[in-house]
Amino acid sequence: MEKAGTKRRDIHFRSDKNGIVVCVHSREAREYARYLETSADVASYETGTVLDPDKYPFINTIGIRKEYFDTQWTSDFVIHFTDGRTGIRELTNKDGLSKRAAIEKLEFSRRYWSTTKVAEWKIVVTLVLACYWRNSSLADWLW
Repeated sequence: MEKAGTKRRDIHFRSDKNGIVVCVHSREAREYARYLETSADVASYETGTVLDPDKYPFINTIGIRKEYFDTQWTSDFVIHFTDGRTGIRELTNKDGLSKRAAIEKLEFSRRYWSTTKVAEWKIVVTLVLACYWRNSSLADWLW
């Protein structure tokens, strides 16, 4: 989950599953989108879905900073499954799981989406692995 309108790196790519050009903001999100593109149970997905501030008053405020309720947020992935269900996926790295701010944002997202008809909400923990060199000339990326 990210603040809406924040300046960040954009990665645009053509999504065959969605039939449009999709924009994500990290290599990890791009890799997760690749996974969704090949997943048989995913009909389509959206990235950077803006949360509706009119629903914020219905979110329990306990344990979440008040300023988060005055901020426009976006969710990483809204997934439409082939069986008609809708799911949410929020990406974070392993270190984010030990940071209070990241946990509060994830909990804000979970509470927000629990006020809707979303069937499931999950966190995707991403791993960032470094590039390694093989034969001194080729770089292979591990994800």
